[in-house]
Amino acid sequence: MLNVVLLVVDSLRACALEADGELGRPRTPFLDRLGRESVSFSRAYATECWTLPTHGSIFTGLLPSEHGAHFQTMQYANAAPTIAELLADAGYHTEVITRNSIFDGGIPGITRGFRRATTVLSSRSGVNPLSVMLALSKPRFRRQIMSSGFFSAAQRANREFVTRFARATVPADRDALAVVLQRMEVFRRERRPYFLFCNLYDVHAPYPPAEHSIFRPLRRLASWPETLRMPVVLPKLGGHRYLQRGFRLSPASRRLLLGRYHRAIELMDAKLADFYAAADASGHLRDTLFVVMSDHGEAFGEHGLYLHDASVYDVHLRVPLFVQHPRVHPERVADVVSTRDVFGLLRSAASMAPPIGTLLDPDYRAAHPIAIAEHFYYPHVPNVRPDFARDLVTAIAGDHKIVAQRSGATLYDLARDRHEVRGEPGPAEHFAARCRADGVSGEAISGAFTHLTRFVAARGTCLGLAA
Repeated sequence: MLNVVLLVVDSLRACALEADGELGRPRTPFLDRLGRESVSFSRAYATECWTLPTHGSIFTGLLPSEHGAHFQTMQYANAAPTIAELLADAGYHTEVITRNSIFDGGIPGITRGFRRATTVLSSRSGVNPLSVMLALSKPRFRRQIMSSGFFSAAQRANREFVTRFARATVPADRDALAVVLQRMEVFRRERRPYFLFCNLYDVHAPYPPAEHSIFRPLRRLASWPETLRMPVVLPKLGGHRYLQRGFRLSPASRRLLLGRYHRAIELMDAKLADFYAAADASGHLRDTLFVVMSDHGEAFGEHGLYLHDASVYDVHLRVPLFVQHPRVHPERVADVVSTRDVFGLLRSAASMAPPIGTLLDPDYRAAHPIAIAEHFYYPHVPNVRPDFARDLVTAIAGDHKIVAQRSGATLYDLARDRHEVRGEPGPAEHFAARCRADGVSGEAISGAFTHLTRFVAARGTCLGLAA
């Protein structure tokens, strides 16, 4: 059996690692190297645009409409086994290590099968701008939690949770990775297989630009304009306000956020590099399936959106995915794949056989050339724009993309319109015709269209999606 280490960098969009990004691109020497020394996927698509449903898909291999964990349910109650349950039954130690509140046990079912959950918070104490800001806004902060519909009843009623949730914004992923490394050492000595899942949170909003703080060092005068602006900018994004009518964020604020995001990615790259060097030097990776990926992307004003919500655009769905397998040579893969296929890859680790029939297998990818993603809208935003209060489903095959909803279908040519600003309403048959012209099998097209038709019909309209 192979050990399994799954590192999910929350909110890391694939386009941030590409050369033509706005404000340049962050410096990521480790991820660049990992791209050369692993099986790296340039066209990996998440199944939703935020954490709960995307992890539900990674853990079960199902789409959000199938596993049922999304904005409108806020739980995983499906009978399908999770990868943690399967590996635990196979004798693995299963553990989640993070400070993300999605995985603290408050949301029912999502951590099912993990025998141990370790919350890692920053060890930094004392007065800092973050604590002062939260102290001043605590009543409003609690009201937002109580009324949002996002958190479970147990979380909302727990005063300790409110404090912990605020503290979780302080960077601590270096500490989390240290726990992962320590667990690898312990279970290697005990000769016990392990599955360690770590959700890394330091690239998530508010995009900490410093090693131990959400603010740049205050001893530098150049840091003060950003520090003073952030308490104004962050509340504008809170409570999904960017989905409301009339929301505006200045270009300067947008550039500020994007600059912080790139800096947070650079810091994450350094943390991953140190972790990898230590794990590799200790020999832990020789018998380990090692996966580094993201769960979804992030928006900075594209299509009027911020953070990760209300979208099946590539800026939210296309994510980095790197896989190191002891029996598979490095390769750059341009095939379209879905992150829900990581489930089958992780499950294969319990067998020492080559990963045939997984996303590392070219024949499997050829048989599954279409990635499907969905979005279930968030129903707790007052005055939401109508175009953001809708469920969406999309299918991507090569450079062709279709987005379907109750009002109809929109087609995109990603080769000519990679920012998806020139979508054209049209019959779904045009998407099928383009897929057939590219050699996509009739079986794959039919399967995708069956799902799109079922998804849209469940919302009261039949698009007549004929393959």
